Amino acid sequence: MSECRFEERAKNALTHLGLGQWRVSWLPDPLKPIRGKALSKIQVIYIYDEDEEAAWSTLIHEIVEIKLRSTLRPYRILVNKLIEGYQEITDGDKDRFIESLSEVFEFARASAT
Repeated sequence: MSECRFEERAKNALTHLGLGQWRVSWLPDPLKPIRGKALSKIQVIYIYDEDEEAAWSTLIHEIVEIKLRSTLRPYRILVNKLIEGYQEITDGDKDRFIESLSEVFEFARASAT
């Protein structure tokens, strides 16, 4: 099957799966260290397999990965918010500690004289 025909059938599959805004680009390249990748920012799935059957397998893998990413997105947001919250607490503690150091140094300097 030609690359163009594969891409057309893949696009049809994506549309049926609710991913019609995504594109598929089949670029057979045996030298690529990966079989495929999905780039969310530009909504393109690149497939590098030479064999059509392998390309379909890779496409399925990438589609599942895209779907899982959207499913896991709320957890990623939650974790990032927790990290931000703890970072604010830590930064506040650090600032209070640094400010208290000047008092310690002033006390030490006054005691030394």
